[in-house]
Amino acid sequence: MNVSLARTSALVALLVASSAVSALAASVADDPLTIADAIAAPEVTVAAVATTPAVSAPSIEIEHVTVPETSLLGVHYRPRSGGWGRHMDSQTVSQIHLGFFDPEGPPSREFLIGLRGGAMLDPHVQLGLGFDWSHLTSHESSSSSQSIGPNGYNPTVWQDISQSSSHLFTVMPYVQVSGDDDMPVIPYAGIGGGYEVLYLSQDDYVHNDSWSATYGGWGWQIWAGAALPLSGQVRISGEAFLNQSEPSREVTDNLLGRSYRERVNANGAGMRLGMAWGF
Repeated sequence: MNVSLARTSALVALLVASSAVSALAASVADDPLTIADAIAAPEVTVAAVATTPAVSAPSIEIEHVTVPETSLLGVHYRPRSGGWGRHMDSQTVSQIHLGFFDPEGPPSREFLIGLRGGAMLDPHVQLGLGFDWSHLTSHESSSSSQSIGPNGYNPTVWQDISQSSSHLFTVMPYVQVSGDDDMPVIPYAGIGGGYEVLYLSQDDYVHNDSWSATYGGWGWQIWAGAALPLSGQVRISGEAFLNQSEPSREVTDNLLGRSYRERVNANGAGMRLGMAWGF
């Protein structure tokens, strides 16, 4: 009887244990935890640990920076209204010319050559220096005999009696005013004043004698003309001019023992044709 009771108690304990295991397995299936997680871990008490507070990094605030506006000023060129010419880039103008000078009175017309050059103060005003040389040579001769030649050609023998020459040199600063350089024909006018030298010489072949003298004095010129532009750098010009001067010299008479002054009238007019460049 006792043995049966013991067996019955053991069987009941086995059933209870089996029911507990079944219940535990069912709970594990519902909640995915391991068996180790189901076992309660011993309670651990952690003491308070003093920590140094983290230092916060300084905040950087980027503000909007206004850059000043910069404007570039360009160089503006005014287009020309015509293609006849343009103002010179070098700011210097040169001219060479040929022509004639006709003195007042008996002297004959003289050949002339000269040049001018200067700076352009603005597109219409030129300031510079001019130089002219006018020259004339004349001969006086007479026929002495005539001979009979072949085929009707009769040679004539001429004998030179005298030869004379004149040289007038003028050096003058001047100012010249001209029209717009885009005109098809550009008018201009100028005035100059300076020093003039006149050299006269004569050879007498009959008496075997010669004579020469040099005269000097102040004078002035005015002129007016027109220029035809050939390109932006070259112009052909023509002008009429008037010269006024009376060069003189001091002469000593050795026989009378006194001095006196000789004057020569060098007034006259003429024309000059030239070419200018540098515009």
